Amino acid sequence: MADHFNVHLQGNLFYNQPHLDQTSVLDPDARSFKQRTAYISEQIKKGEWRVGCIRANECGLTRDLPIFLASRKTNPIVHDWHGDRNTYCPPLYWDLAIGSGPCGLGCRGCYLLGTFRDMRDPHQPLIYNNYSFLWEAVRKWLTSIDRRPWHSLGIGTDRSDSLLFEHITGHARHLIPMFADPRKNPRGCMLLLLTKSKNIHYLEGLPTSNVMVSFSLNPESIADLWEGKWSDTMERITPPIDERLTAALEAQEMGFEIRWRIDPILTLEGWENAYQEFLSQAADEGHRPTCITLGTFRENMPQLDYWRNFWGLPAMEWRPEVLRRDGTHYHSSPNYRINTYKIIAALCKKSFPDATVSLCKETRRIRQETGLCSQVCNCLADKRNT
Repeated sequence: MADHFNVHLQGNLFYNQPHLDQTSVLDPDARSFKQRTAYISEQIKKGEWRVGCIRANECGLTRDLPIFLASRKTNPIVHDWHGDRNTYCPPLYWDLAIGSGPCGLGCRGCYLLGTFRDMRDPHQPLIYNNYSFLWEAVRKWLTSIDRRPWHSLGIGTDRSDSLLFEHITGHARHLIPMFADPRKNPRGCMLLLLTKSKNIHYLEGLPTSNVMVSFSLNPESIADLWEGKWSDTMERITPPIDERLTAALEAQEMGFEIRWRIDPILTLEGWENAYQEFLSQAADEGHRPTCITLGTFRENMPQLDYWRNFWGLPAMEWRPEVLRRDGTHYHSSPNYRINTYKIIAALCKKSFPDATVSLCKETRRIRQETGLCSQVCNCLADKRNT
């Protein structure tokens, strides 16, 4: 690798990244100060956050992506239980906090809009750049006496996109060899990457053992209803589904375990045909995901519309008319979810008979009535015989 990587920061400052292998001078301020809240402006003024930008071709988008850079000061290994007595979500996976707040892809159903409210700009994500601190935390996590083979760690899976910022962070390139090395990963724990990006080229030449690469997918017509769009042109921010499928196939051919998340499932007119065509075509193209995790549209708080409007994100083109609290989230009715899951699960099994089909953060009643009771879902290692 080259000796340094430069990110052009506001005020003509340069921040050296010794572990990365390319050099780029970037637009330092893609968004006006008028669009920033008092909290964000104060972080910049104090020097806690610095302004940068990633070129479009480096993040895999159609436009440059403005970012904030900051140091993580607390433990970056986050462990939250997302279930309760009614909602199944095993507390067996951890998350590496590579950033804070929405990831910059602008998805209009993102729960992180409400979590950080006016303290994080969904158009300009906050990325932690004290990488050695994060990696040392992972090293300690892997060698802890509490680790078990069925534990997994995500690269920002609950608070970011695992590969969107890989050009500047290098997390996957550093951590994948660590997880593949039995001396550094004595329990054989799994590393999870979850992405809506197409940035699989960053993984070329890396070992593949103990790594799960998961893609967030939907038929293109469904993804277009809720994923991020540029507010001035209404073009999609996220890469097209066919490009993400191409990336998934490339990662599969590299030897990585491939998983899919089809979440949220939206049931606009003609949805069954859209999903049937999407799944059967992917199977014909040679996709072989080991696990497909399903979810219907849900929210963890009822104020997300307010925060979408606050930040100027376009409205979703379709959503269920009524959402009510059921377990840890606000969902559509149980009967709606049961019917939807049964239909999609049958289509998944027809196209991918060897794949495990599971549910994300669903209630025990829904799991039982759909028969989708697998203990393995997107974030969990399948090491039941270990």
